[in-house]
Formats: sequence, C-alpha cells, structure tokens
Amino acid sequence: MKASLRILQRVPSIKFVGGPHPIVSHPVGAHPCAPNGMRPSANASPVASASAASNVAFQSRNNLSKRFRYRPIEEIEIEDVELGGALIN
Repeated sequence: MKASLRILQRVPSIKFVGGPHPIVSHPVGAHPCAPNGMRPSANASPVASASAASNVAFQSRNNLSKRFRYRPIEEIEIEDVELGGALIN
C-alpha cells in the first residue's frame, strides 16, 4: 500500500527559489496614468472605443518619410507565402 501511495504522490518537477511570493493587500487607488487621479467607481461602465478614437487624428503612412512607409510586396514573396515557404532557399 505504501508503494502505491508513494507512486501516486505528486512531486512538482520545477523548484522555485525563495518559495511562494506573499500576496500584498493594498487599498484601491488611482492608476498612475489616470487623468486627474480619477478612480474607478462601482457603477462605471466601459468606455466606447469610438469616442476614444475620435480624439486622434488619422495620419496616412504615405505622409511620413520613406523609411516608415510600407514597401511594396515583391512577386517572389507572394510566391513564398502561397507555397507555404516550402521552396525558400
């Protein structure tokens, strides 16, 4: 009986140095990046993404310098993707 209990005993294969980390209990506070130190309220609802996106002006990559623009995809790259990379040298 003792042999089967020893076999069935769970032994973790990973040994962590220092043991388990303590759980820190701290009061609820504002996030450091929150505007004006705002804290979430109990009845708060998620912000719609459309209202947040309307504050940012769209900028096309074509207006940026050449190093930030997308380069056109070459025919050989298209073939490599279509073939699944099987013939890449």
